[in-house]
Amino acid sequence: MNYIMISGDNKKHLSKIDSLNGVIMLNLEDGVAQNKKELALKNIIEVLEKTPKKRIVVRINSLNSTGLEEIVALNKFDISFRIPKVDTISELERVFDLTNKDIHLSIETKNSFFNIKEFNHPQIKVLYLGILDLFDDLHFSCDLITFENRLIDKILIDFSLNVAYLEKIAIGFVYQHYKNLDSFRRWCQIQKNYGFKGVGTITPAQLEIANEIFKEENIEYAKMVVERFEKEGPFVIDGLYVDEPIYKNYKQRILS
Repeated sequence: MNYIMISGDNKKHLSKIDSLNGVIMLNLEDGVAQNKKELALKNIIEVLEKTPKKRIVVRINSLNSTGLEEIVALNKFDISFRIPKVDTISELERVFDLTNKDIHLSIETKNSFFNIKEFNHPQIKVLYLGILDLFDDLHFSCDLITFENRLIDKILIDFSLNVAYLEKIAIGFVYQHYKNLDSFRRWCQIQKNYGFKGVGTITPAQLEIANEIFKEENIEYAKMVVERFEKEGPFVIDGLYVDEPIYKNYKQRILS
């Protein structure tokens, strides 16, 4: 599950939605100037009224600004809502009252990061790691985000494990150096290895790489393993001893 962020005030980029192969994240929050928020909302409504055959998430503004009003304005459309700057599950009570849509959460404050397990609500489906905002809240320099820094490994691993505990989808951070595709590819591979299901992107070139790295496993092979185990019980294939735990793992891949 990879998404590409498109600012609601950028009509040129909005016009290219149909050509993009990924989840479309229409942005009303960071990246949209304060004096263009109303224009961005108007543009997004126009896009959604055309009912594009795309999976669309709208990243609203914080709940203590215009976020709740944006949910009301957009709730009639077939979308999900991404909620930023949330510290606790109690802050979402009003959201759950206003909409039954799927909720995506940005984990980008220290309170939300260290209390991820609190966000165990059936409407919450996806959690995003907003690492730059998180670092700002922790008073860490973004210069610490390097391949060699074990602090980053710790953050990625903790995030992935806690989201897996909730049985929700973990999405990795947006890599801002959008022209450095080699580093972006490396970050994608690292996050995939840590159990993330996708990342955010800001250019079609990034999205293409993310789709390549996070492509679905060989589902047909998984189905074969599952079917054979269910008929025969434990067996060996390609040097792999398929017992109950291996069978359950492959079955989970099919169901997810």
